[in-house]
Amino acid sequence: MTQTINRTRTIIALLLTAWALPAAGQPAGSNEDDVMKTVRQWVDGLNRGNTGDAIAACARDATIVDEYPPYHWQGEGTCARWLTELTAYNKSIGLTDGINTLRKPRRVDITGDHAYVVVPADFRYKLNGKKGAEIGALFTVALQKQTEGWRITGWAWSRP
Repeated sequence: MTQTINRTRTIIALLLTAWALPAAGQPAGSNEDDVMKTVRQWVDGLNRGNTGDAIAACARDATIVDEYPPYHWQGEGTCARWLTELTAYNKSIGLTDGINTLRKPRRVDITGDHAYVVVPADFRYKLNGKKGAEIGALFTVALQKQTEGWRITGWAWSRP
């Protein structure tokens, strides 16, 4: 009888412990909404011209692959450097009024303190005063959970 009670207590303790643990591979308090909030912070900050909000979504040391030269940025302060160079590049080609619209993510994978996001996006702009668009581009983002929350450690833009 005592063995049965002890076994029952052990099973109950194990079940309660398993129930209290976060989902497999995810730290407590992490979910798709938290990850996507950081991705949206980056895009929304750029759309509003609030570079501080956008840059705050990035890790200090990130990697970016984008469709304009030099096509690749990495290292400390990457997001700020990329933004400075993007502004100069857009001015040189006459691109203005750029707005990115994120669609529903195709995938949001979270494993421990790392996340991977693939989200279709539409980029609308004016090029020398004429409307243009990249409809159905892919925005692929890698993130890491840091003390301040999720931060972008890398992203790539692939136009259709």
